[in-house]
Amino acid sequence: MKVMFDTNVYISYIRSGHHQHHLEKRGTVKYLAAIVLMELWAGAKTKKAEGLLQKNLKPYIGTGRLVTLRAEHFLAVGQFLAKVPKEYDALIKTARFLNDVLIAFTASSIGAVLFTEDRDHFDIISGRLPSLKVEYLSPNRI
Repeated sequence: MKVMFDTNVYISYIRSGHHQHHLEKRGTVKYLAAIVLMELWAGAKTKKAEGLLQKNLKPYIGTGRLVTLRAEHFLAVGQFLAKVPKEYDALIKTARFLNDVLIAFTASSIGAVLFTEDRDHFDIISGRLPSLKVEYLSPNRI
């Protein structure tokens, strides 16, 4: 089974070991969305954080499991965003929501199950992207 993790899952794991079972589960092939890599690096403010990222993300890059979207995917993302109801206009203008849409399309593009703590965003997204398979994890409350 192909799996992909949202940025919040990695953050919970890095901070407290939360979701270790899912991240280390045998029998799954783990992929990393390039947008998640970008978000993680943007949050790495210390040498320790950078070291953790390099150690934990190297296997994805070394095995060709870092996934990027192609031009046709960006077209589909634009069409998707154009059809989101007006009630979400303020939300779709935020970087966090746009990044989550990109993560969703990345997981969907390879048929991976996406694990996330963010039910709010992904309920909206998955309701309009039927090919997306989402598993919700409990948020880390530290």
